[in-house]
Amino acid sequence: MHAKPREREKVKMPAPLPKRWDREADVVVLGSGAAGLAAATLAHDGGAKVLLLEKAALFGGTTAVSGGLSWIPLNRHMAALGVADSRNAALRYLRRLALGRAPDDSLIETYLDTAPKVIDYLEAHTPARFYAPRDYADYYSFLPGGLPHGRSLDNRPFDAVQLGPWAERLRRSHTFPPLTVDERAAPDFELMGRRYEQDIRTMGSALVASLVKGLLDRGVGLLSTTPGRELILNDKSEVIGVRAEHQGAPFFAAARRGVILASGGFEWNRELMRAFLPLEITHSLTPPSNEGDGLLMAMDAGALLGNMGEAWWMPASSDPTEEYDGKRLSKFTPGRGAPASIMVNRYGRRFANESTMYNDLPRAFAAFDPVRQEYPNLPCWNIFDHSVKSSAMLFTVMPEDPAPDWLPQAPTLRQLAANVGIDPDGLVASVERFNAYAAEGVDPDFHRGRYGFGPSPEPKPAPLITPPFYAIPVHAGAIGTKGGPRINRHGQVLRATGGVIPSLYAAGNAAAGIFGQAYPGGGGTIGTALVFGFLAGKAAAQEQPRALR
Repeated sequence: MHAKPREREKVKMPAPLPKRWDREADVVVLGSGAAGLAAATLAHDGGAKVLLLEKAALFGGTTAVSGGLSWIPLNRHMAALGVADSRNAALRYLRRLALGRAPDDSLIETYLDTAPKVIDYLEAHTPARFYAPRDYADYYSFLPGGLPHGRSLDNRPFDAVQLGPWAERLRRSHTFPPLTVDERAAPDFELMGRRYEQDIRTMGSALVASLVKGLLDRGVGLLSTTPGRELILNDKSEVIGVRAEHQGAPFFAAARRGVILASGGFEWNRELMRAFLPLEITHSLTPPSNEGDGLLMAMDAGALLGNMGEAWWMPASSDPTEEYDGKRLSKFTPGRGAPASIMVNRYGRRFANESTMYNDLPRAFAAFDPVRQEYPNLPCWNIFDHSVKSSAMLFTVMPEDPAPDWLPQAPTLRQLAANVGIDPDGLVASVERFNAYAAEGVDPDFHRGRYGFGPSPEPKPAPLITPPFYAIPVHAGAIGTKGGPRINRHGQVLRATGGVIPSLYAAGNAAAGIFGQAYPGGGGTIGTALVFGFLAGKAAAQEQPRALR
């Protein structure tokens, strides 16, 4: 007896050729963060007519709300600090951190060989200006090849007034004050006030503003409120355009030489997170427009994916009174790693070094207990005493302000635990053990105060003894995902069945992260975005124009 033939599986086909194109260009860039702006700059300078499409109403993407650093080994600004770097040291460091899990080790070398050239080019051909902060270490400077400062570049302040009406079309940071990294060491509130009044941008906002100014000077077309929906391929499977929407209406953009996906990650797409990540990001620190549009388009076109289980993780918390783009605003957990603070799970137990690098701490949230069949470290809380409350700004709450209703507090640890759902006996036992060692400035359980993860040395632990005591819920947050289509050294998207997808490129968080799980230093996100946006824009401009019909 013969089996019935299976029904032919429905395969999603590329968008059909439109009857007419709304806009024609040589290169179409999707996204206006560091990757998209760098790609558009290099594509234009390579002789291409460029059109940049941004999904959101404001330009700048995640870069505009970020700290804005770029991690660039071997950059020329290191000389001002008297720091020497070497390719071998940087390569050793990156390979040590990647633990053999980078999608393509050769791209790490491409990055090292290109990164300093990108900074030099942008400074020579755009208003972007960088400098090396005095005291900003690699995140694991204690490992072989790490440096105590020099590789993370900050942005010089940028006068947004020169943008004219365009200044109001760029995102502003919802987290950082208008200060440089060096200035943040001793905040000058009068300077901050003047910069707010005069619209002087710093950090990621400065980088975006300077690169947008460069594109405006070049006459590059920039359209906001224009999300890309589908790639348009010809009968040779070559990408020749994008079906988008402009202010809610269908919009077809032709790309004679290539399309560059630079539309950010998928940290606001719950289905994609559940499909690929070991832990759902519940508190993203990025604009809500990062829904994986570039990833979905690349998948439809048959792209090879990589690094899909990784993100730029961040322990995050939120003040329920704050919103951003109509969504809950999440920020770095305040008070994390402060001397008189610990982080505990539902059983009141510590489970990690609270001061460890932010990208690594949420990995402990994903620990699974096979006996209890649960993830014991979620939910978790940052527990601290009044010495922390009276010395640190907690979201919008100043040290001298009374604790708001949303911040749980109690005169005793046992009562605090009962109020928020932590095992009281476990919390009291954990604090007693921590306090006994913290009185000596040590932490034999998780080694706080020993390694100095991050840009500056972490403080020594101190006992939690000053009531009242407080608890802030800590969630699995992120500043972007790291997975996407695999690319080659030109930024071309690889096809799952071999070769490349003609005329399709990707960069930034819309591409598979070249460092794998690693986060080498401040600006590891923006550094790779600039470099591969640069390479993709340069390569796309050199393609032979393709027929649009």
